[in-house]
Amino acid sequence: MKNFHPKNILFALLSALFLIFSFSCSGGGGSIAGGGIDGTGTISGFGSIFVNGSEFDTSNAEIIVNGELIGIGDEVVLDNLDVGRVVNVKGSFGKGDESYVADQVIYSNNLVGPVERISSIDAKTKEVVVLGQTVILNVNTSFKGTGFETIAVEDAVEVSGFFDDTGTIWATFIGKNGVFTPGMEVEVTGSVSNLDNDQMVFTINDLIVDYQFADTSGLPGGILTEDMLVEVDGSLDETGAVLVAAVIEPGDGLDAENADQMEIAGFVTAQASTTEFTIGNQVVIIDPEAIFVDGTRDDITPGVKLEAEGSLLDGILHAWEIEFWEPDQVEVEDAVTDIVSSAEFTVGDQVIQTDEHTVFDGGTPEDIELGVLIEIKGVPTDIDYSIIIADKVSFELE
Repeated sequence: MKNFHPKNILFALLSALFLIFSFSCSGGGGSIAGGGIDGTGTISGFGSIFVNGSEFDTSNAEIIVNGELIGIGDEVVLDNLDVGRVVNVKGSFGKGDESYVADQVIYSNNLVGPVERISSIDAKTKEVVVLGQTVILNVNTSFKGTGFETIAVEDAVEVSGFFDDTGTIWATFIGKNGVFTPGMEVEVTGSVSNLDNDQMVFTINDLIVDYQFADTSGLPGGILTEDMLVEVDGSLDETGAVLVAAVIEPGDGLDAENADQMEIAGFVTAQASTTEFTIGNQVVIIDPEAIFVDGTRDDITPGVKLEAEGSLLDGILHAWEIEFWEPDQVEVEDAVTDIVSSAEFTVGDQVIQTDEHTVFDGGTPEDIELGVLIEIKGVPTDIDYSIIIADKVSFELE
């Protein structure tokens, strides 16, 4: 990867990739003149807060939840955020290139509402419908107040995650807030379709939204348009099939135009050409000298999950590195703590197995020794991460 030493950096995770184990986090922009830290992703841990595996000092950061400033500092982060929630983190470099300071941590959910249907796709993947939105639960989903096996129809849940090219949300977090009762407030973020200004209704995927009584003053010109990304707050009507909107606002974006360095990961939602595509709602242009990891330029198509790193100029990410991921791949990085054989060992407290398809980067199976720092990219065998089958083993320099 190219080395850069900018004043500020921008990290973003848009659309469902988890760089460290089953978790992730995002970044957002700070004191920006020509660059900054600004982005979107999922929380990977707390220390202050970890963003795509990088730690941000949040001791003086403003914490904004669903549009409201709720406090400042580490304790507010711990009390109000959870691993897996998608956030924007705005900040800058600290004392070193791997040290970051957050000015703001901003969280908004994707969905709040009742579980309508649950279907099992396989032993570690479920499809859940909430407010007419398809939500995928898998090894990259963090749970609170519920679980992969215990989630049930009529649960009132909050969902945070990323959209793919079909509008499906790949949940990085789902939390149960109780059992849904009529009159409860519901929320949904998505793109406007089938807009009917006469009947004053539109749809977000399979959800009908009635906006005749809604406050739309926060929209540009106060006007709804087809394909606009919006956040809708309201309640379900007596049939439970229509969301009666109380407030409609623009959906969250990066809210940054320029950044010296930016990292974004997720699903490709559109492709304009061989050099331009979109992740979530972020346009990406491929640098002529871009490096491709675990894939090629030809593998970039709608629905593919990848990570792009580059610089943000006039709101467009110019990517100098692109790495490809499978939807159920995870990443673990730690020292080797136990060795059964060259094909089975433990990294941190995670059991790893390799097979004939495993790629070794920077070393060989014989180089796996106690204390060696390695990075694993692979697929868990079950929802509990009993074993991860390694697709790639990379030996890390100290």
